[in-house]
Amino acid sequence: MYLRRNKVRCGETRRTYLSIAHNVWWRGENGKKAQSRPIVISSFGVEDKVDVELARDLVAAVERCSPKFNARRGEGKAATMRVAQEVRKIEPFLKMLASRKLGLREHLPPHPERGVILDALIRDKLADPDPQPVKGIGVEAILSSLKAHLSA
Repeated sequence: MYLRRNKVRCGETRRTYLSIAHNVWWRGENGKKAQSRPIVISSFGVEDKVDVELARDLVAAVERCSPKFNARRGEGKAATMRVAQEVRKIEPFLKMLASRKLGLREHLPPHPERGVILDALIRDKLADPDPQPVKGIGVEAILSSLKAHLSA
């Protein structure tokens, strides 16, 4: 998995969107030759609103914590789509963690402790994806929950 940058032109302006992607070797429709193609696992949104360094750390954490599916040759796309289906359940949570507005990077310790904390947060969220929207949760509630998680 990697942090994918997708540059899009909107009239006169250009925007760059960030997402978690994974390249899979598969054959396209209409009998096209097999080649490596990206599958978007989850989206972070517009780069201007995302803490890129933290987004990279989140990509690594998602890769370590996402479910592992055994795939035989030629089944890579199906296995990756199943992983994407699970990770997309927590996409709003990932967007919130990576947002510049939250400023989570300022509150997290440096590496390698940061990776351990992000792994724990993502593993917990994947185990119990909350169907409630994340928008109603305030920054203070998130940070206090994070501090409680760290002290435990």
